[in-house]
Amino acid sequence: MQDRQTLYPHPKTKGFMAGWVLAMGLMLFVLVLVMLPPFVPPGFRSVLMHGFSPLCHQLPDRSFQHLGISFAVCHRCFGIYTGLWLASAAFIGLWRWELAFSRHAAVLLGLSLVPLAFDWGLHVVGWWANTPASRLITGGVFGVVAGCYFARAMIQLTTSKTVVPLPPTVPDTPPS
Repeated sequence: MQDRQTLYPHPKTKGFMAGWVLAMGLMLFVLVLVMLPPFVPPGFRSVLMHGFSPLCHQLPDRSFQHLGISFAVCHRCFGIYTGLWLASAAFIGLWRWELAFSRHAAVLLGLSLVPLAFDWGLHVVGWWANTPASRLITGGVFGVVAGCYFARAMIQLTTSKTVVPLPPTVPDTPPS
């Protein structure tokens, strides 16, 4: 049986810091791209908006704006991207809970979607009028949880340790 250090890298593991910086850098890069449209020429703005359009509805009344020009994503998606970056940045202090993150990944990700689903679903049925703040916060909750797993994945890419052991292979048995 492998020990905890082999399964779950920590900041002293070779490559951990590189993975952490990679996660933060990638998420910061995406977050900057999301906020760029109001600050760039129309041609580049169009490219950015088109690039994010498969991921977000980009409705102007549901997006942050600067001088009347929308960011590349809506409030909720902006919350998700902000949460992804915040969690990536905070992961250096969260690695101690790696075992819990690993064991409960599906539950944690599922639970992080509950506030988002309630905010959206209750608005759809007319029982709740969601606001830019509720969309930002519910997106942020999911983004923070997903960001922990994103940072973990980037650290796995850069460490020399095997983080998740593969199941043993079963030899093929010839048909009888």
